[in-house]
Amino acid sequence: MPRRGRSGLYCAEVATETPVESGPRHATWLELFFDLVAVAGIGQLTHLLHHGPGAADVALYLLLYLAFWMAWASICIYSNVAAGHTRTSVMLVAMLGLGVMAAAVPAMPQRHATGFAAMYVILRLILAHTSGHGRIMVDWPSAQMQWGVLPWVISLWVPEPWKYWLWAAGLAVDMFLMFAVTGARMMAGAQQQLDRMLRRSDRFDGTRLPTLQALHADPEHLGERLGLYVIIVLGEGVISVIEAVGGSDWNARVLITGFGAFVVLTELWALTLNYGFIPRMMSGGNPADVVPRQHVMAQHCWNTGAIATIVAGLGLVVEHHDDRVLPAGPGWVLCGGLAGYFLINGIGMIRSDAGARAILFWPVPCAVLAVPLAMISAHVGVIGLVVGAAVLLVWPLLWETLRRNGSGRAGDTAR
Repeated sequence: MPRRGRSGLYCAEVATETPVESGPRHATWLELFFDLVAVAGIGQLTHLLHHGPGAADVALYLLLYLAFWMAWASICIYSNVAAGHTRTSVMLVAMLGLGVMAAAVPAMPQRHATGFAAMYVILRLILAHTSGHGRIMVDWPSAQMQWGVLPWVISLWVPEPWKYWLWAAGLAVDMFLMFAVTGARMMAGAQQQLDRMLRRSDRFDGTRLPTLQALHADPEHLGERLGLYVIIVLGEGVISVIEAVGGSDWNARVLITGFGAFVVLTELWALTLNYGFIPRMMSGGNPADVVPRQHVMAQHCWNTGAIATIVAGLGLVVEHHDDRVLPAGPGWVLCGGLAGYFLINGIGMIRSDAGARAILFWPVPCAVLAVPLAMISAHVGVIGLVVGAAVLLVWPLLWETLRRNGSGRAGDTAR
């Protein structure tokens, strides 16, 4: 174990540390229990869009979703890196904290905003110290760099709506750090800081310098955890559709709408977990070995946010199955989530084995087509909108299936 000088800082030699396991790691019972709070949180967040939804509802939903995901992701990375040394007390306290954040959502923006912010700050500060002195979590810059938390701290004494602008600023800083700071840059910065301090001190004269450790995430375990989160988000969609169908008088219109919503959820599951960045990460290929893990985490954040928006839109659409004229809000929520989902996947494909030109095959065209579908949603009705969403997702699935099968045959021929 590294030793610490009186200065509290560590030093000059750089080592790396990854979780050492006898076999492939899987989510523990503690992690699965912890994820129950994510189930509740996603349910509370998606119901924010059931208020209308207006532009303010959508903005608040996106803001709170990013904050909830950031807290969840920090805990996920902690348990991934800590492996068998994960502290049960830390996980349970974090679970309670996220539960408080989720419980505060329904009353916002009128009430509980300060409580939501206070719990977010507490969680981030607790998790900032879990890696220990002299150890740097290079796959998650926000763990050591708490600049994004500062606006949240200030917001505790600021009234609405300025409070929310400070939250947005803090989250923007965290997102910026995911792309602007790499593991190598973090280690180099820590090394320079240590060198400056050691040159001003003679405490280490004649002694062996302690070792600075770089902590890396386990890609297979992390991929599994990220995939489970996707399942949780899709599960909220299944619950919403079942509740909407179960609370209605069953007729052909209701059953067709419910079946169409189920098809959309199934397509999202197949496209995200069979052909997305998560299976590539778990297999050890792109983007896990090429794209920094914090970039993968950012894509997961945006992707699941888009899926949660689609899920909320589906729930709204199915609830209006008896309306001859569908309100504009549900159509824009559903199709806006689809457009975001296609574009986010397109961004991920730029660095994948598909190549940058692949974004022209389905991400861009499907995102563009989602906009006119939203514009005509009031005219095509509930069934037309759900069927249109299902059709938009068919082409990406076909393209990815054919590409994967073609790559497999090419690989077999090469061998």
